[in-house]
Amino acid sequence: MIFKSIIDKIKDSNKIAVLSHVMPDGDSIGSSLALYNALKKCGKDVRFILDDDIPRKYGFLKSSGEIQRPGQFESFDAVIVLDCGDTERLGNSSIYLNNNYVINIDHHMSNNKYGDLNMVNKDSAAAGELVYDLIKELDIVMDREISECLYTAIVTDTGQFQYSNTTSRTHLIIGDLINNGVNVSLMSERIYQNNSKEKTVLMNMALSSLEFFHNDVTSCISLTLEQMKEANASDEDSDGIINLARDIECVEVAIFLREVEPGVVKVGLRSKKKADVSAVAVLFGGGGHLHAAGCTLPGTVDEVKKKILDAVAEELNRGEL
Repeated sequence: MIFKSIIDKIKDSNKIAVLSHVMPDGDSIGSSLALYNALKKCGKDVRFILDDDIPRKYGFLKSSGEIQRPGQFESFDAVIVLDCGDTERLGNSSIYLNNNYVINIDHHMSNNKYGDLNMVNKDSAAAGELVYDLIKELDIVMDREISECLYTAIVTDTGQFQYSNTTSRTHLIIGDLINNGVNVSLMSERIYQNNSKEKTVLMNMALSSLEFFHNDVTSCISLTLEQMKEANASDEDSDGIINLARDIECVEVAIFLREVEPGVVKVGLRSKKKADVSAVAVLFGGGGHLHAAGCTLPGTVDEVKKKILDAVAEELNRGEL
């Protein structure tokens, strides 16, 4: 019912804005650009409005250079928000939710359903899967460029199909995208084999901070503002660094603490099997998925570390891990 209502609203709308969250990742960028390109292809007047720059490694995606920064309020027939659990994560782009018709499309279980129409499916591996369904239902031809955007969305949010959110349907969608021109080896090279020097230096710094807790079931790494500056690194260079802490045999929960400004720490959380890290993130105003979540807390790295470790310990005890 919701899906049909969204399709009808998109068909009836001409001027459309596509929004996604601050500090965008592969899913937010890939799903947004896929929908943006598809709507342009069928003649819609569409804008992709984003607070932050698109990470360099996604610069090859079609229309990545056409994003607009939020400005003064503007009326749209529809505002489509992708991959964003709450309005605060939109940053300055949230201005376009006021007095506009909002379609909220997401796959995070913590989504607070802030739209006029809300399609939140926690069983979808990525927002890209939901956008794939929309494009198909709108009878828009799935060309190579749109397929590359969707592939980027799905491959990044499934950890190259390693995470538990990967389903048989995920692979069916990927198969269709490959049939529409996606070159898997080329995409892998562009997304995963193209680390900057700065990111490599950050990885070394993060590993030097590695600690184990809770009988080695929990690992924690961190980066300070000073280290980010020393490495001459940008926010996007920290993307994926949490995997260094997660991909250790004995570890069930991995924590990545990154100081984003003085007295503010961004927390990334990952788990492998039973631990629900979204429950930990929600305690501190964040959210996400069962095995991948995050939040932002005031305090020093050490202060935030203690709070998160205490909450993780409770979650581990609850799950008897």
